[in-house]
Amino acid sequence: MKRYQVHEYIERLANLFRKEARQATATYGLQPVQLEALKYLNLCNRYSDTPLGVTEYLGLTKGTVSQSIMILVRKGLVEKLPDKNDKRVVHLELTVEGKRLLKLLQPSLLLQNIPHDAIDLAAVVEQ
Repeated sequence: MKRYQVHEYIERLANLFRKEARQATATYGLQPVQLEALKYLNLCNRYSDTPLGVTEYLGLTKGTVSQSIMILVRKGLVEKLPDKNDKRVVHLELTVEGKRLLKLLQPSLLLQNIPHDAIDLAAVVEQ
């Protein structure tokens, strides 16, 4: 497979994932950036589960991330927990509802037909 074909396939998949994320999150009154924050908080560790960690991971401004976190907390999807040693630090944790929502929305519906043992990414993308 030629490089430009791989690029085109990846770009097309990215566009499809974004479209799917917009549709899915709208159903739950969320924005795609908020879904990305949930995904990050599901993967990160106790050293990076902070608003700063989310900000750096998403590459967004502190204000945007702060507003997104505030909405996720208000909707009961994320919980703010003070650090036990440093009261200036706040940790973010998915609630049971946040984990449930993430499980509903992940993995993408676009990936449902890919076999679990798929190894050749190029063949999978081309398929």
